Amino acid sequence: MRRVERDSASRNTDTVKRKYDQTGRESGVHGPQWEILHGGYFSDPAVAAPFLESVQQAIVLSGPEVIVDLGGGTGFMLRELLKHRSAAGLHLVNLDISQKQLDMTGEHRIVTVRKSINEFRREDAERAEKRFLFIMRSALHYFGRDGMMPALRHLRAQMKRGEFFVHQTACLTRGREARCLNRLYDCMDSQKWYPTCTYLAACLKKTGWQIRSVIPAPPLRLTSRDLARRYNLGRQHLAEIRTIFRTHSENLADIFRNTPEGFEALLHYRIFTCIAE
Repeated sequence: MRRVERDSASRNTDTVKRKYDQTGRESGVHGPQWEILHGGYFSDPAVAAPFLESVQQAIVLSGPEVIVDLGGGTGFMLRELLKHRSAAGLHLVNLDISQKQLDMTGEHRIVTVRKSINEFRREDAERAEKRFLFIMRSALHYFGRDGMMPALRHLRAQMKRGEFFVHQTACLTRGREARCLNRLYDCMDSQKWYPTCTYLAACLKKTGWQIRSVIPAPPLRLTSRDLARRYNLGRQHLAEIRTIFRTHSENLADIFRNTPEGFEALLHYRIFTCIAE
């Protein structure tokens, strides 16, 4: 039994390490560059509106005293939330492991905490007896295929029964779409992994979450130019990806296609409103 426990701990440590490695690899686009990356997707109020509306609905339903944005980056979502009455009097926490991202928060009403999601404990944000709401936007894929379930299980362990978790996560309708996108990220030497919507829903249920609603969010257009900047890819690397997908992207134009300038992919999101069981 002790050996199993050590093996499990080792796997969890490896997962956290990969999360740090991936975030460090992307540090070149953190800070001010993040605001304009991918056409400004992560700093566009119109793009964020469906997620923000889901968060506000969760506030009304659950009456939290503390909101923690897990992997909140520059703090954009919490700053948007502060524009609405629903945030009045709430303790807002921006959690991220990138100091360059946290330095962009720029709002004294938002507390910043530098930690990974897997290391985060409820007490890092506020007193444990407070009522919490967790929000997360485009972060779960960082944990990879093997790390997704442990990450969800860890988050559930930090929540009390009846508290809400609203997250916008990339997931695909069909298995072949997910395989195409995951192959792309594998070709870019990334540990990120994207599930099907059905698989993600099953993972949430297995780790102690009741799914209250699932709605679509605006997709993210990923160009080879932006991906090259984000993952430090050279021309040869990009050319190899084009060659690989030349014969493997048929009937998947909504996910990946070659372009005269390189290639582009479309990352589809769903917004899950969950309740801790």
